[in-house]
Amino acid sequence: MGNFLSTPQTDKVTHVGEGNGISFGVSCMQGWRTTMEDAHIAQANVPAFAGASIFAVFDGHGGNLVADESAVRFVDTLVKEHQHTNDPQAIGAGLRRAFLALDTDLRAMQKVESGEDQSGCTALAAFLTDTHIIVANSGDSRGVLATCGDAVEPMSYDHKPNNAREKLRIEKAGGMVRNNRVNGDLAVSRALGDFYFKERPDLAPEAQQVSPEPDIKIEARSASNEFLLLACDGVWDVLTNEEACNYVRRVMLLGETNMGLICEELLDYCLSLDSRDNMSAVLVVLEGARFGTGDGVLGIRKEREAAEEAKKRQQELVGQQEGQDPPQNMFTIAGSQ
Repeated sequence: MGNFLSTPQTDKVTHVGEGNGISFGVSCMQGWRTTMEDAHIAQANVPAFAGASIFAVFDGHGGNLVADESAVRFVDTLVKEHQHTNDPQAIGAGLRRAFLALDTDLRAMQKVESGEDQSGCTALAAFLTDTHIIVANSGDSRGVLATCGDAVEPMSYDHKPNNAREKLRIEKAGGMVRNNRVNGDLAVSRALGDFYFKERPDLAPEAQQVSPEPDIKIEARSASNEFLLLACDGVWDVLTNEEACNYVRRVMLLGETNMGLICEELLDYCLSLDSRDNMSAVLVVLEGARFGTGDGVLGIRKEREAAEEAKKRQQELVGQQEGQDPPQNMFTIAGSQ
């Protein structure tokens, strides 16, 4: 079945935490893929950044090395590149430098330098202070900010090879876009790693066919902010920004307060919609979050199990009926007694 399993791997790695006035949950699931290539960061309290929180998802492709190493190295790299100020513009600039520096460090790894490993990963990172949310994105993982009144604010935009700006850079660097892929191969136009698309020594890293440079989005925090959702494209393949946020809202209003369980439920929902990729989701609850009363995820799971059992019984009943001989009177010939 190629890169896919015959049945999905639905076991999840999930954890929760809190700090700096926020709570969060993270969940990851391998799904239909033969390997798990996602990695993440979730730190509500970062010792090097007083009062700040950092969350990130790294969606690997072609292997897990670059994604895993990015998750291990990112915070330390940011510490070196950050000016240790609460100014959001300076934080955004530090995130940009950290992405570029991390990409340089990854290239120097022995397995990468030798060509043994040619993996890459998209990278999406959110830096939260008490006044702002700063998001850096390279690739097609996505961040969204849900706000009271059912509003959804995109905190990142997908980097795809057929986007006009991306296509222009790819072609200037000597590449081409075929079948909406870089040189007919890579489905994203920005990523960490993927160094076989970064072989022009005369060009800056951000001018290569595949660029590690992130876009930066800065949003002032307000009391109306409900939650920040970061997820890899296994989620966005089957849900729009609005659909994902509305589903999270629905689970919250059903009484669920465990952010890890909400992330698990989101991944299960995406799997039911036939997402075929690894999936990771980070949910950060903010001041304006609304919670109802009820059984939350437990209630949803009970309803799902009951529906699946009813469907199974119906299928068994149909199978039994198909295996029976039809009643004799169905074969009565017109005019016979």
